[in-house]
Amino acid sequence: MEIPAGQSRKLPAVHVVKPKLEPGEDSLPARPNAGEDQETTPLSGRRPFFTAIMAKTHVQKPYQLAIPAHFHRRLPARRTAAVLRCGGGSWIMSYCGDNRLKRLDGAWADFAVDNGLLVGDACVFELVSGGGVKGQELVFEVQVLRGGGMPGEVADKGATADDPIVIAD
Repeated sequence: MEIPAGQSRKLPAVHVVKPKLEPGEDSLPARPNAGEDQETTPLSGRRPFFTAIMAKTHVQKPYQLAIPAHFHRRLPARRTAAVLRCGGGSWIMSYCGDNRLKRLDGAWADFAVDNGLLVGDACVFELVSGGGVKGQELVFEVQVLRGGGMPGEVADKGATADDPIVIAD
């Protein structure tokens, strides 16, 4: 339903998310660990990797990160432990390879929040170990690249699985 210009529709309180601004402030606070964002650790370049540009569903509820189809052959077709390493920290979660939609489980939300990921940021996931060994956890080294905003042609995409943002490696 489209709302005419100049009018607004009041949403229930559970759906309203307002940034906290102090009187006199005209912008949002800096992202967490903003000073650390500039330092990057190069990936090896010798191991398989995939990339993802963060969309709303990656960095807000429901916090879902699907693995691109071209990368499925490198990962087990079962549920297994996964570790994301980034900036000296590690986040433990499950890789859900037993579903049609191969993805990281809900613990992905912790990684996204702890690293202050925003729509438009990009992540490069380099598979360090565990891709073909049964019983071994998957380990990804993750490089976060700050986006500074989405290009206009994709800014409205990524809100649902029906309108994905697709990245070709």
